[in-house]
Amino acid sequence: MKRKTIFSIMIGLVAVGLLAGLTIFLVNRQQQPQPKMESHPTQMTVKQFIKEIAPAAKAEQKKYHIPASIIIAQAGIESDWGRAKLAYKYNNLFGMKASGKQKRVKMYTKETINGKTKTVKQYFAVYQSWQASINAHAKLILNGTIDNHDRFKGVTKAKNYQTAAYELQKNGYATDPDYAAKLIYAIKKFKLNQYDNFNY
Repeated sequence: MKRKTIFSIMIGLVAVGLLAGLTIFLVNRQQQPQPKMESHPTQMTVKQFIKEIAPAAKAEQKKYHIPASIIIAQAGIESDWGRAKLAYKYNNLFGMKASGKQKRVKMYTKETINGKTKTVKQYFAVYQSWQASINAHAKLILNGTIDNHDRFKGVTKAKNYQTAAYELQKNGYATDPDYAAKLIYAIKKFKLNQYDNFNY
């Protein structure tokens, strides 16, 4: 048998093998159920909302030293306690903006620019679940922003929720000039500090 013929046969076998492997991969991929988007009621009481996310907030504090009360208060204020469309439909509790090729949705939001509150359209991240949103929030606090990776480090070093709240405002987490005061008010009103544990 000539070398060219043997080579052609070998190339053909490799091509068949690759095609078979690709077919198996695609079949298996189709058979695996795609993760389902978590859904939530459009109307939820503050008490229900807190009960829903408190365990995840406590776990985040234990793991990353972000006060649980701050996580719950931020999620509550940013999402209108789970009643905002961005929260109940798209699982984004913190108003996190979309980046890169992340799944996104375009929505209106209020931003304070030069002391004036304006309504603008922005792209927000879409998450599979509230847990995924809380995880993304933790990563932002831990890793900061592209221009400053230590931007929110003070939050993880805070020994009380008041300090953590002012660290967020001071370092530009939100454009609202009263952001820290609103967080502290919510924590006091709903006794969210009961979920805190600073023993680390």
